Amino acid sequence: MGMQMHFKGLEFPSYYEDLREIVTTVETRLRPIPEIRMHISRFMDGADMDEVFPNLYLGDCDAAMNEQYLLRHGITHIVNAANNSAGPAPVKTGSTYYKDPSITYIGLDLIDLPFINISMHFEKASEFIDNALSSGGKVLVHCRQGRSRSATIVAAYLMMCHNMTAATALTMLREIREIRPNNGFLQQLAELDLNLFRMRLDKLRDESSSESESEPDENSSLDCENDSDIS
Repeated sequence: MGMQMHFKGLEFPSYYEDLREIVTTVETRLRPIPEIRMHISRFMDGADMDEVFPNLYLGDCDAAMNEQYLLRHGITHIVNAANNSAGPAPVKTGSTYYKDPSITYIGLDLIDLPFINISMHFEKASEFIDNALSSGGKVLVHCRQGRSRSATIVAAYLMMCHNMTAATALTMLREIREIRPNNGFLQQLAELDLNLFRMRLDKLRDESSSESESEPDENSSLDCENDSDIS
């Protein structure tokens, strides 16, 4: 995996090949979930989800469809990244599936195929997640297995709202959960990484230019120092 480089405090964006290596080589260490006695019992209890960021969970369809389990853990918001009603094997939840009014839901029509444009959902999903967490909520992002579509959405959120690079976000997620976004989704994360880098670099340049324009000239600086000495 390539070494992360920095420029003006920004990490250079990652290449697709780097991201592919991360999701195939970084070791996953399963962490206990509350009320789950052993790692294997997470599947028996229909609770295959992991907290990958404070109050942000990544999981599969079984966890998403176990409303009582979600309520016990205080889940207030659901992002269904497999709400592809016209596609194969959709996860058939929705705003009417959850009986408890405390759960807020959005569905993303996505199929887990490399040519699918998942990036069109990045902004909407990230805004939903960020608003939920900012208001003190807990969010579950899921697809069918919690490995590809939902992992890509969570990675995009971490990149857009927490200034992570794609490599940093995917490494963090992979260490907690065995994620494996398909190659097309990885390519779209690499493109997002590059676009965010360019935006942040332009912002730094604008700020640097503004600071240069507002700096006093040498004589003014001396006058200020002299005034300070007199007082």
